Amino acid sequence: MLKPAVVLVADRTLSARYDVLFEGIFATMQTTKVPGPAMRHFVSPAMPADRDGRAMAVPLGLRRVEAALLERTRLTADDVVCTTPEALPRVLGPWTKVVGVSSSDPLGRGMSNTTTSEFWSGELYTKAWMDRLMAQLVEAKRRFGFRIMGGGAGAWQWGESPQDASRHGIDTVFDGYFESVGPQTVMDLVDGKEPVRLVSSAETAAALAPPVRGPTMLGVIELSRGCGGGCRFCAMAGRRMEHLAPATILADIQTNLSAGVRSVVSSSEDFFRYGGEGRKVNFERLRGLLEEIRGLRGLSFMQLDHANVSSVLQLAEDQLREIRRLLSWDNPTEYLWVNMGVETASPRLLAANCPSKAAPFSEDDWPDLVRNAVDRMTRTGFFPVLSVVLGLPGETPEDVSQTLQMVRELTAKGTVIFPIFYEPVRHAPDGGDVPFRLGSMTPEHLELYITCYENNFRWVPKLYWDNQRAGGVSFLKRLAIQLLGRMEVRSWRRNFAAARKRMASRPA
Repeated sequence: MLKPAVVLVADRTLSARYDVLFEGIFATMQTTKVPGPAMRHFVSPAMPADRDGRAMAVPLGLRRVEAALLERTRLTADDVVCTTPEALPRVLGPWTKVVGVSSSDPLGRGMSNTTTSEFWSGELYTKAWMDRLMAQLVEAKRRFGFRIMGGGAGAWQWGESPQDASRHGIDTVFDGYFESVGPQTVMDLVDGKEPVRLVSSAETAAALAPPVRGPTMLGVIELSRGCGGGCRFCAMAGRRMEHLAPATILADIQTNLSAGVRSVVSSSEDFFRYGGEGRKVNFERLRGLLEEIRGLRGLSFMQLDHANVSSVLQLAEDQLREIRRLLSWDNPTEYLWVNMGVETASPRLLAANCPSKAAPFSEDDWPDLVRNAVDRMTRTGFFPVLSVVLGLPGETPEDVSQTLQMVRELTAKGTVIFPIFYEPVRHAPDGGDVPFRLGSMTPEHLELYITCYENNFRWVPKLYWDNQRAGGVSFLKRLAIQLLGRMEVRSWRRNFAAARKRMASRPA
């Protein structure tokens, strides 16, 4: 029986067996309107753990923490265990000194999630399951006396809400990349030193990231860290982009392949900027990395996540076609989708809220930049999945109308566009930087929202099916997801009708 000093666990939505990225995205957006058994066994099936409580796979962030602790402290592989919420009782005991908890959305304040939950009844599972996990840990903490460290992409939520951090029993909130000061922070807790309530690391620390020691959920591998776009709703806004060494990336993929993983997801705030400096791209370094990845035996499919409009426009179409070729694996995908943040059609609003997003181009040309990037992506074999933000500070009705007009143009080109409610990562001291919610919607906002989703109802099922097929998901599961999706579309449309009715009944 293992008696680890450090136990690492993620919230239940991140401790699940997803085959492709769409499944994970879909799961983290669900509310308790979805029955618990359906959520636990079908939408978000539990990640298995071995008899010692070690999880078969965990989120990449926990693997990075594990690797850094094993490389830079006196802790051994038996001292550090990555587990699951279900297996926690098997690894906790009087020997436990620190439990590290990771979550992308512990309080249900993530922008994509609040956008959907505002239209649905129930509570987001990211929050409901986190509350359950933390109640379990608080009880165990009373018995065994360990410390709890909260981190992950959603750590900013605990940092902004000390009362919720306290309710969750968290002694230290760690906000940032772990490798620079994280190992010493953990060892201080292991050695019984008084915890620091908030540790915020400004370093991107890509050069310090050691290869992972075990497989990651969804086979996620990290290409770059940070962004530096300055968007006020993004935790990566002030962190300049740094790239991981090709040797580390290849080692991480090989670790996943050795564990039987055949489909991986590249993690970066801007895929096309790998190897570049500042806001500039470097096609040769990106192509070189992709050629090395293609040399690995056993990889059948690699999914992308984010890219930036300005990076797409710095690449010639023949370069984009070459990248698309290098991303064609044993299981080809018809819709190789890439998420790009459009945010708004208003150059003024973009400059005020995302001051570096258009660089090295001018914000004044933003609408044309977006249109050109979408055209270029579709011509070269990619499928653009876009996002726009509702309720940006300083937004006017004219800004919303401009964005609606752009959305109508872009949907005609063949895209998916997700409308997202603005959520500040750091609240302004004067209280002027407030989240956008359903009650803040104007008729123009609602029309924009519905226009986006009616378009998505047509395209998302196709992308989902193609993504699952390329990822090796069984026909029956794909069919079940499609049927579930049709049911949700009907619910969405009922919610839209109700929202229009409420909007019409408002006083003029």
